[in-house]
Amino acid sequence: MPRYHVDVAQQFNAPVEAVFRALADHNKLGRVLGIPVKRVVNGMGEINGVGSVRRMGLWPVTVEETVVNVVPNRTIDYRISKGGAPLSNHEGALHFSPAGTGSRVNWQISFDAPPVLGAVVKQVLTQGLRLGLKRVKP
Repeated sequence: MPRYHVDVAQQFNAPVEAVFRALADHNKLGRVLGIPVKRVVNGMGEINGVGSVRRMGLWPVTVEETVVNVVPNRTIDYRISKGGAPLSNHEGALHFSPAGTGSRVNWQISFDAPPVLGAVVKQVLTQGLRLGLKRVKP
């Protein structure tokens, strides 16, 4: 199966810390993505940190994502840990950085999928993230 990559960037007129807080909270992420998102497992140490799990979507089409790495105000890495077939090896990363008087977020996703489905999912994710990041209110 081919590997697909999504890379979406957004500038904010807010400090990195505020943008990080807005995107790190699983229970607020639904407003950004436009689908239901709920934290179902608390992280080790930080509630939305490493080991935390969020469920996304509506039954019967849900996936669970597990946070695998967090560097506060720098990066959040996650992977799909349940559901998502026929996609596989789905990994995502949010990178936060200062940009002028504000900040910048790069959201990157990689996954394996059958050719036609992969191209469609890549387009849907790209458009969804572009629109969703514009809705973030840090």
